[in-house]
Amino acid sequence: MTIGVAMVMHDFYPSVGGAQTHTLALSRALRARGVDVIVVTRPYPGAASYEEVEGIPTYRVGVSGGRAIAGWSYLIAGLAVLLRERRRYQILHCHQMISPMTLALMGRALPGKRLVINPHGRGPRGDVAKITRLRPLTGKLRVAAALLWGDAFVAIARDIHHELRTMGVPEARIWDIPNGVDVERFAPATPAERQALRRNLHLPDTPLIMFAGRFTVAKGLDILLNAWAQRDAVLADARLVLVGDGELRERLVQQAHSLGLDRSVIFTGSTTDTAPYLRAADAFVLPSRTEGMPVALLEAMACGLPCIATRVGGSAELIDDEQNGRLIAPEDVDALVRALPEALSMPVWGERARQRIVERYAMDAVAQTYIGLYEAALTHGRSLMARDGTV
Repeated sequence: MTIGVAMVMHDFYPSVGGAQTHTLALSRALRARGVDVIVVTRPYPGAASYEEVEGIPTYRVGVSGGRAIAGWSYLIAGLAVLLRERRRYQILHCHQMISPMTLALMGRALPGKRLVINPHGRGPRGDVAKITRLRPLTGKLRVAAALLWGDAFVAIARDIHHELRTMGVPEARIWDIPNGVDVERFAPATPAERQALRRNLHLPDTPLIMFAGRFTVAKGLDILLNAWAQRDAVLADARLVLVGDGELRERLVQQAHSLGLDRSVIFTGSTTDTAPYLRAADAFVLPSRTEGMPVALLEAMACGLPCIATRVGGSAELIDDEQNGRLIAPEDVDALVRALPEALSMPVWGERARQRIVERYAMDAVAQTYIGLYEAALTHGRSLMARDGTV
């Protein structure tokens, strides 16, 4: 039997973020294994209401506007798509636990459908916190519906597993499956390839420490800029490259200017393909205040970069401190100042990081684990037993 999966999510390509990047890569890998995948998501400025993204049918439904209008239109139009395409899928795989989960729960009422719930964030800004604490009126209803109709829950990090248990999800319905990365596309560059990439990206031929992600409070870029302003003299010729965009962009540009960093910090703008930037870099830094299982860190480690990350969420599962990278406390400017030159001086960290990703987080193995989950959900429904998805 061919498995069909409807990925239900808030944002998707060309929107840039960890959940979007992971879901696109997972969908590609699933399709390569004969799984029929469609995506149902919200509108994106300038993007068509329907297109095939790398061969994946993508439906952008609803209208923009106030929260209530956008939310209800997404649910109504999304349900219409799920009804119309109901013969194409048996699995509803929802990413995040607010409106995507609500839509997926509605689709779960259709005959023969199974529901996989996949939170991507943890902590005070994470999925479980949003549904249990930030939505006091509707949260209890959504939790009750999720516990009743969710056939399986995916924990991409240990913290999220714990939060799901706290929410009341039975252990038997939680599958520990990390985010994955395409280890062929994200691979170390040779010196010649690195130089060519820098020329194409208009980056200087000098030590480059890179960040890639959304410019949000959670990513801690204000801390990074403060640390960069205090960096050691050994980094005088280095450049900090910030790849991405977000609501804090203008504030961060102003902060860099006020700290006298105009010449040493490069804002590249948004991109839908971080691989060339990461392969052009010498090291990577992720100064987050909170994380789920950070896709950007997975990608950087797969590229063989020595990485610095804060000890939050899945980052602490990926990095063994001073073995394959450097872990520091969030908000610790002094520790970040000390770690920056360390990363450039420890290429062996990058070699070990690459090995860790290839062994445990390669997308091919992650996709195969998801197929096992889908098959178990179709066979056993909510009575399926949990399985450790570590790959």
